[in-house]
Amino acid sequence: MKNQFQTETELFLNNQIKLGFNPKWFITFHYHHPAEKCWKVIEEYKPIDFGNRIGFKCRNGFWNEVEYYNSLERRRNDYDCIINDTSQIKNVMLNYLYGIKRLNQDWKYDFPNMFFFHELGKVKLQYHTHLLIPEKNCKYKTKEELFQALNTTIRKKRKCFSKWKTIHIREIDNAEIALSYVNKETCKEHNSLDYENSIFILPKI
Repeated sequence: MKNQFQTETELFLNNQIKLGFNPKWFITFHYHHPAEKCWKVIEEYKPIDFGNRIGFKCRNGFWNEVEYYNSLERRRNDYDCIINDTSQIKNVMLNYLYGIKRLNQDWKYDFPNMFFFHELGKVKLQYHTHLLIPEKNCKYKTKEELFQALNTTIRKKRKCFSKWKTIHIREIDNAEIALSYVNKETCKEHNSLDYENSIFILPKI
């Protein structure tokens, strides 16, 4: 059953569709976690490789990594920090997907409508982000081309992207269903929609 905050956000999103928002691609990306600096090491082999003792190593040793780990983990669970990271990601997306290099020159470019949503998922441990973007004016016209660009050039431009997890992309068949899905975690304490970084359609007065 939807709560009041989900319903109100859904009404706003559906109104954006009526105003002309037509998302084509549903992109999901995760953020860099300190655990990604560690790697698995087999410390003791057992017969037929069953029951091997496995340990983990870090570049600077576990004890030297503790403060870095804790600091970055706090950042990945801090909504304000995620907003800041998303702002940088948004700039990269606008540049490499739509050719928009200067955000302050809104008179020069036709800015695409981009909707960002931040979720904690089932385990509630770390944020990940969904991004809905239109096909219009995008440099890449196929799913394969866009996937390649996201996971090569764009992924390398920001350190906050996860080094382990792929940036996923799906084609949107029904905008209302897609927007309803990304709105599922909205409640009194948390609104998944990023109002600061999203680019909305403003109604004509």
